[in-house]
Amino acid sequence: MTTPEHTLVGIHLALAAGCHRYWGWPAVAMAGIASNVPDWDGLPMLVDMQRFEAGHRVWGHNLLAILLSSLMLGWSEAQFRWIERVGERVRKYFSPNESSPLPKMSLVSSALVFGTIAFFAQLVHLPCDMVVSGGAGLTDWLVRPFWPFSNAGFVFPLIPWGDVGPTVILMAGAIVLAKWPRHLSAISALTLVR
Repeated sequence: MTTPEHTLVGIHLALAAGCHRYWGWPAVAMAGIASNVPDWDGLPMLVDMQRFEAGHRVWGHNLLAILLSSLMLGWSEAQFRWIERVGERVRKYFSPNESSPLPKMSLVSSALVFGTIAFFAQLVHLPCDMVVSGGAGLTDWLVRPFWPFSNAGFVFPLIPWGDVGPTVILMAGAIVLAKWPRHLSAISALTLVR
């Protein structure tokens, strides 16, 4: 999957779970951001394709990396409220007369909530990459969820990489969300099932 699809999966996952009702829009934003974090292991592509081939869907696509990055994301959001700060700047630009009160949480509970959201958003990244793989002239990339403790890799290539089907379904779900905002959780759950 590509960045837009991973982001939409994270957002739909958070909405389907009702995170927006308990912790507001920053929880949904965290899920959208965190759902892309495992792909940091694709950055070596900018320098050397051999390193990219060796590390993509390995270094960031494992439970240890997901746990550590989730702890870091949860702590950093609790400590610095960076999602809320960016959101406030965007809100002031587009709607200077509106405000949206957010639930107040302690540092520890905020770190736990946002860390947990980040963990599950990243965890869902793995099966998404397992089923969206290969395609016209591309090899299937194994996902190694237990690396560095095991090199066992998994792939179930049901959808070729680059297929527009998942993008269309996820975007259609987002459009329907905008039309019927009272049914966010149900629409997002249905979108993910499709």
